[in-house]
Amino acid sequence: MDTYHRECQLGASRRRLEDALSLHDQKRWTGATYLGGYAVECALKSLICYEEGKTNFKDTKCFQKGLQAASLHNLTNLLNALTFVQRSIKLDRTGTYKRAWNLVSSVWRNDELRYSDKAGDEKSSKEFIEAVKILHTFFLAKQDEAS
Repeated sequence: MDTYHRECQLGASRRRLEDALSLHDQKRWTGATYLGGYAVECALKSLICYEEGKTNFKDTKCFQKGLQAASLHNLTNLLNALTFVQRSIKLDRTGTYKRAWNLVSSVWRNDELRYSDKAGDEKSSKEFIEAVKILHTFFLAKQDEAS
């Protein structure tokens, strides 16, 4: 299976959100945060494909221009490929999407999550997962998908 395929990314975004919720329920807060970030990453990649009419992320403009390797996990780099989504986040009068984006993009870029031996804390995990759910629903709706 080609993990760069849009359908694979879309499915992975859903499964990683389910995993994050399950880990949170198990009080595995750092793991929940880490996998929640992947849910957003995969949702963004599938949205980029959708917007460009591509079935494979490798065929997208941002990948072709060098967004590869570790930079593929940088949420800000991915969002930069979606100017209409950036605009929607900025113009949201409630501030819901902006708050969710700021939280998720700042916390998930922290490489310490990947190798942490810490349990994390419930409050931070809950806030992060709620922000992930907001963004996940928003990004999937933009591609005519239910979360």
